[in-house]
Amino acid sequence: LIPVTFSLLHAADFADRLENIIKPALKAGLTVLADRYCFTAFARDAARGVDKEWVRNLYEFSIKPDAAFYFQVPVEVSLERISTSRLPGFYESGMDIGLAADPRQSFKIFQNRVISEYDEMVPEYSLSVMQATLPIHEQQLLFRSKVGRLFLNF
Repeated sequence: LIPVTFSLLHAADFADRLENIIKPALKAGLTVLADRYCFTAFARDAARGVDKEWVRNLYEFSIKPDAAFYFQVPVEVSLERISTSRLPGFYESGMDIGLAADPRQSFKIFQNRVISEYDEMVPEYSLSVMQATLPIHEQQLLFRSKVGRLFLNF
């Protein structure tokens, strides 16, 4: 797939989840925690060379979240975590855009691009940055604490 096609497929999947899962849950008064919201597409697609404005316009239908968290983790830590169980995936490592023949090297290059995009989005979308280098269990406890404090403010 070319990057724009990849972007369109993910936007269609996101639109389906928004209409069939997220909006009904919100209308029922539930709280929705969504992993990989539209910000993921903004970062991932821009890292593939898709025009940033085009991607943001594509996701205009999305709902602005009450809070958005960016788990900031160095590429090496991310690769180490993934490598305990598998090699990075073809698209996850940016192999589709020919960054490097080796999946690990391609992953490093691609994920550094993604991180740069997220770093630029922090002020634009008021992303709450969480340093994600702690062990997963500790990170989860910290996240739950931050989310819990958000509920106290609503």
